[in-house]
Amino acid sequence: MMSDNYDSGFDLVLSDHERDGLLVYYYDNCLPEYLADIEDDLWYGLQIGDRMFDLNVWTDDMTHEFTCVVYECDWINDNWQTNCRHSWTLTEEISSERTND
Repeated sequence: MMSDNYDSGFDLVLSDHERDGLLVYYYDNCLPEYLADIEDDLWYGLQIGDRMFDLNVWTDDMTHEFTCVVYECDWINDNWQTNCRHSWTLTEEISSERTND
């Protein structure tokens, strides 16, 4: 199976369960590790059910906000590969939803 690996301009479709799982993983694992290393960007993988996601964490040079872009992965040639066609971006604006619960 080949995947179109270009940005479609559409958000990644996520269930509430997947969105919650990604937020928890970002706050509990990705962000603390990124803050400890402060590299240009770090990549993390998380499987929820039968879907695999890659999370790319980085700091926006202009706003200095921590940003996490979530991509779905495709199973190709016996390996997960990042598909950049759809994405969901976490910024402080979106991620503040967790603290307002």
